[in-house]
Amino acid sequence: MDTHTPPTPSSCTPPRSTPEGMDDIQYLLHLEAMRRFQEDARNVKRQVEEQVRSWLDAKCEYQREFGRLARLLKCGALQTTVDAQRCPDVQQIAQASKDIESLRSKLSSDLRSASLDSRDLEQCLEQLNTAHKPRPNLRRQQREFAQNQEAFNALRTAVDAAENGMEMGMMQVMDRLVADLRPPRDN
Repeated sequence: MDTHTPPTPSSCTPPRSTPEGMDDIQYLLHLEAMRRFQEDARNVKRQVEEQVRSWLDAKCEYQREFGRLARLLKCGALQTTVDAQRCPDVQQIAQASKDIESLRSKLSSDLRSASLDSRDLEQCLEQLNTAHKPRPNLRRQQREFAQNQEAFNALRTAVDAAENGMEMGMMQVMDRLVADLRPPRDN
């Protein structure tokens, strides 16, 4: 028998040619060897199952990360394609750059805001009136909110008055019922 391989149940049988007392010891050694072999086999099987689980977990994580990377690359490619088809408006970019530089120079100067050119103020007001449509909507919503708040307050007052009136009416009805249940007084 090879000394490097663990004994298998079929390869290790107790010898029969030993004296009477030695048969029991050989049999016990044989049983111990079989028990160790089975423990080793279970241990190897458990380790293999753990490695398979960790490998499957790593594979799932890899697939998940690969999918995320593929989606990211696809989005990048789509963005590149969209950007390639869209031609930039050079005039608009140049005008925005000029406007930003003009505002930067005015804001960084020592001049107070009151000394701004009236033409710039008129342009700003014009842009506010034409480009910023939410302002009239905001005024209308503020007006509607105030009206709703007044209606809510009036409704709350009416409900309070109705509750008070109902409570007083219930008290009067209960007083009448109590008075009806009392025996008449002799006067």
